Amino acid sequence: MACEALELIAGGLKIEPRDALSKLLRDENSDSCFRLNHYPPCPEPEAPSGRNLVGFGEHTDPQIISVLRSNNTSGLEICLKDGTWVSVPPDESSFFINVGDALQSRLADCRLGLFEKSLSTTK
Repeated sequence: MACEALELIAGGLKIEPRDALSKLLRDENSDSCFRLNHYPPCPEPEAPSGRNLVGFGEHTDPQIISVLRSNNTSGLEICLKDGTWVSVPPDESSFFINVGDALQSRLADCRLGLFEKSLSTTK
């Protein structure tokens, strides 16, 4: 699925050949890596000190893309352009694809704007 997503991104950005990005994962001579992480749900949403427990913490992803699945566990947040952090509702039937630093640093913001999802909040 990650390779297919990379090929769709390459196609949308008019990168040729279309497998230029996915080849980074498929090519055995590539120095790119494919990493799989599992973050189990925290059994206690609040620490004894009264502060919320933090999972991985605020960060950007250094790789090309991150493919996330919530397993119906909350905790994923995204940072909007204005610096506001917004919770992403868990959805066990969906995958979330985040553009990582390695892809963003090579492309102008205007090209990646095609792939941004706008969020609106209602009260």
